[in-house]
Amino acid sequence: MVRLITPQSLRRATALALVAVLLCPLHASAGIIIRGTQGITFTGADGIYYDNVSGVTFTGADALTYQVNGITGTTTSGVTFTGADGNRVASVDGVAYTGANSYAATGADGVTFTGADGVTFTGADGVTFTGADGTTWKANSVVVRQPNGVTFTGADGVTFTGADGVTFTGADGVTFTGADGTTMAGVQSAYVNGAGQVVGTRLDGTTFNASTNGVTFTGADGVTVTGGSGVSVTGADGFRMLGYDGVTFTGADTGAGRVGLMGFDPQLASKLDLLTDDGNVNAAVVYHHAVSDSDIATLKALGVRGGTRFQTLPVVVVTATKGQVSAISELDAVRYITDDRTLQWNADNSREQTGLLRVRQDHDLRRVSGVNSFQGNGVTVAVLDTGLDSTHPDISNRVLRNVKLADLQGANPVEFLPPANVEKLPDTDTLSGHGTFVGGVIAGSGSSSGGKYAGYAPKARLVGLSAGDASLFNVLAGFDYILSHPELNVRVVNCSFSANTTYHADDPVNVATRMLYDRGVNVVFSAGNAGPGMHTLNPYAAAPWVVSVGALDQRGRLADYSARGDFGSRNFRPTLSAPGTSVVSLRASGTNLTGTTSLPADAKGLTAAEVPYYTSASGTSFSAPAVAGTIALMLEADPNLSPARVRDILQRTATPLPPYYQHEVGAGALNAHAAVLQSAFPSRRIGLFRAVMNRGQVTFVKDPVQVFSGTVNPGRAVEVNLNVPADAVFASTDVAWGPIITTNDLGLATLDPRGEVVGESNYLNMPGLTGKRERTLVGGPEQGTWRARVTHTLSVAATPQEFSGVFETAHAVYAPLADLRGLDAFTLDNIRRAVSSLAMWPGADGLFRPLAAVTRAELAEAMIVGARVPQYVPNTPSFTDVHDTTTMNFAEGAQSLFPDAPRGGPFLPDERATRLTATVVLVRAAGLGTEAESKAGAFLGYTDAASIPWELRGYVQVALQKGLISSSMRFDPAGAFTRAELARGVATILQMNVEEQP
Repeated sequence: MVRLITPQSLRRATALALVAVLLCPLHASAGIIIRGTQGITFTGADGIYYDNVSGVTFTGADALTYQVNGITGTTTSGVTFTGADGNRVASVDGVAYTGANSYAATGADGVTFTGADGVTFTGADGVTFTGADGTTWKANSVVVRQPNGVTFTGADGVTFTGADGVTFTGADGVTFTGADGTTMAGVQSAYVNGAGQVVGTRLDGTTFNASTNGVTFTGADGVTVTGGSGVSVTGADGFRMLGYDGVTFTGADTGAGRVGLMGFDPQLASKLDLLTDDGNVNAAVVYHHAVSDSDIATLKALGVRGGTRFQTLPVVVVTATKGQVSAISELDAVRYITDDRTLQWNADNSREQTGLLRVRQDHDLRRVSGVNSFQGNGVTVAVLDTGLDSTHPDISNRVLRNVKLADLQGANPVEFLPPANVEKLPDTDTLSGHGTFVGGVIAGSGSSSGGKYAGYAPKARLVGLSAGDASLFNVLAGFDYILSHPELNVRVVNCSFSANTTYHADDPVNVATRMLYDRGVNVVFSAGNAGPGMHTLNPYAAAPWVVSVGALDQRGRLADYSARGDFGSRNFRPTLSAPGTSVVSLRASGTNLTGTTSLPADAKGLTAAEVPYYTSASGTSFSAPAVAGTIALMLEADPNLSPARVRDILQRTATPLPPYYQHEVGAGALNAHAAVLQSAFPSRRIGLFRAVMNRGQVTFVKDPVQVFSGTVNPGRAVEVNLNVPADAVFASTDVAWGPIITTNDLGLATLDPRGEVVGESNYLNMPGLTGKRERTLVGGPEQGTWRARVTHTLSVAATPQEFSGVFETAHAVYAPLADLRGLDAFTLDNIRRAVSSLAMWPGADGLFRPLAAVTRAELAEAMIVGARVPQYVPNTPSFTDVHDTTTMNFAEGAQSLFPDAPRGGPFLPDERATRLTATVVLVRAAGLGTEAESKAGAFLGYTDAASIPWELRGYVQVALQKGLISSSMRFDPAGAFTRAELARGVATILQMNVEEQP
């Protein structure tokens, strides 16, 4: 039997549908009830209920996993209402969730906040902007124009009556009143633009421009996406936006000022539900404050005799009975309780892809750092992993400390003791090699390969922290070690591990990484290897204060295994991406389970002399240390960079990766060269163009989610029909089943309207709360009726299996372009693809002008934004006629593509681009320059072929063969290259950048 419903939003539907559960007597028979700030209660044996436990975040189909495992949540997903003291409450000042991602604040003159992701209303007197470096700017008014949008509605206008007299008079009329009585009309008096750049009006009426702090939007997710979550409302009438990326850090992030249980690990709840009254579990107890002797005395009074008391983390690991865990959960000082869990290690031209070689060759960087350029001198990077083999010659003199993390997992019988770590070991990576490989990517010298496989920061120091068995408690011991040893001056921590669980801000891993962030330590997480489905992002990588890294393959495409976040989400997405496929790094001397342990496979890319020292491997585990090493270079360039500033620079300097979206690749591909340049020379303002990439040319709308469920018998299949709208950009199908202990295994296939299987997933069950699910993802699906097919894989003890599923789509809405009528379907499709990639846009009058000539600056911009050409800004302009920063980003970055733009001469940015110049630029941007030059002098059938220079004829031939340009009787090399032709070239490169090689 299959049941299909189509709620407005899966995230909301799960929560809202369960309100009825709260109103009926089902709680009386529930196995466990978990109430926010009140702890847990055991009542029966038929399910686990989360009753207003703030911070339980359902992301997409994650809610299904709770349902099918007997765990039920009743709070609106991701929505937190907080009072003036920072404590979370059920409602504030009459604010109510009204469905469809809208919030009605009836106590604030009828304000409606629609899709206001990440916006916090806190102050009572105006607007305060605080940068990550502590600098603040005050304004008496503001209009926020974030890509997810903040919409103020209300038939008769909205009035904020703060002390500064700010008045918002309606959706189409905004009035700003300064302290001096001056009235300013229009939105230009104060606003946050698409990149978070602030232009404001002070209380005295003067204006200011804040630095480019805040959200860096790239890719198609950077435009308006309806829907969203993460709204915090505190009942006041001013804006306060803190940090970068729209992330608001409040007391809720640190536990300051809070009392009582904020959350409870669902997996531990499930384990307790099955446990006998006298059974024991190991658990980590997170406190709101540093653990005190009084807290330990309270645990002993409850009968818990011993455990692990971390030195700095506000965490105690205990072995406790079911009743003791319940009693602990009711203590005011206790913030969160979690089970132990086993983590997964997210297990070459990569240095060239990221621009690392350009860092080492850059004249300006060499000028300020010496002949060896930046190599991470003076920066310490911790590797929290399987350990380090410091006997390897490439890191033998770089390991500052090597520690084997040892925690008794809460089993200390008579006392609460710190972890029993073992220090000063030469090799803590004897069973895996994973950590040694990671350490080599960060700081290997390359001495065993003549420098060929040197890491990103070969002069950086390493601290090895071996949590070799991937126990959560040992990982916590690693974080605690860093926090408790400030003399090591660790500035970066690489974490290439993930877990099958859901995100919770109060999870001890997230508490630890936030504490590190607050102390100026950059925490880098791998995005995870659970792709390609949506909602697969490593939950530890979703914390807004860490840098999370997806993986690219050797051609710069998104790796199939790289985990994805949630479409349109501000947090559930990678920060950026880096090469992670077939990476070469260090081979540990012990039993090496990392990489290609087969010597014949390694020999494909390594010499016989290199194989004993190096191996190759793929995974986001190895894209993360590329970013960690780059951060070490950035910190050498500017030791005062804060983690928020580092994260912002990484995003602004990243290379856009259309047609991928932000939830897939984050800001784009790591551009180590530009990131280090921006760190060393702050005035260069690299990445400013990202503030205006979204010019209203396209909007992406998340469609109503289609939820289905059913029961499938062993060896059989169940199918359900699903609808895909016009102009859809993706179709994501998820199914989940439970309970956690079931041995049943399901498979999933997605079929297009013709009945062809276009997505398939059938992985083995994995331990953990989210381990029993399958996902498929299809890009650019055609409109029509699709089908999801759920199959039951036979097992030894197979039984009929219930499942839940979700089908998600989003579609593009293009700005009306009146002058495209009459164009053929092929040209119109090319224009739409170029527009949706943000590489092109209509004019202010809404006209695209397909026949207008393209300027050389426009051609360069389209390549930087749409063709994955890295941006670059030098100290001294390379061209005599390009001096503004924005145009420099394009002209300098694209210089090598132009056959007629030598450095030291004019670029002619406002001149039209000829057909021949544009052809060469497109071929080189597509990575086909070598092939084209090998065909110099090729025969061309044009009537004017003689007018095409002999050395450039191969470019014309390759452009024709690959569909980058169109063919006719005459080529007209000096003729104008039109906007329609540029759209064709961009659309073709977009396709080439994602398709498989023949």
